[in-house]
Amino acid sequence: MAAPLPVSRLFASLQPGDMTTVAADELENKPGIVVGQKAGREVQVTGTAELSAAPDRARVCIRVSSSKGAAAEARSSVLRRLEYIEQTLRQRGLTDENITVSKEIERKANAYQMDAEVCVVFEDFEKLQNICNILVEKLDSSVWISSPHFYHSPENMEQLRYL
Repeated sequence: MAAPLPVSRLFASLQPGDMTTVAADELENKPGIVVGQKAGREVQVTGTAELSAAPDRARVCIRVSSSKGAAAEARSSVLRRLEYIEQTLRQRGLTDENITVSKEIERKANAYQMDAEVCVVFEDFEKLQNICNILVEKLDSSVWISSPHFYHSPENMEQLRYL
């Protein structure tokens, strides 16, 4: 059984007009009317449409950080966890085109602070949930995972235009 078509609405109004002949000097105000043509009623049509579709992508950012007295210690602490995160993502089929990594180290007071963020684009929302659960279970409070940001890919938006 085919799914029901979405409801479409069309509004039209019939505007009263006189039946006089259009003069040449009126052409500027009446595009599409030929000189000598009988003016009559005019039909104006307006329409609205509404389309909704489930998103096909979700973006999640995963952050890890460390603050240590020595830069090498802070870097080592973050890089170990970062390696685990990237390994977990790749083992579950994510590729480099879906993963963006940024790293930053800075001096704060008497310590070095290293932060890393991994942003991942998912097409499979169940995989997203499973990976986030694995990372929280393994890395506990040393990892922060953003809420998913759901959206439509450009390809999906283009496809929706033709429905």
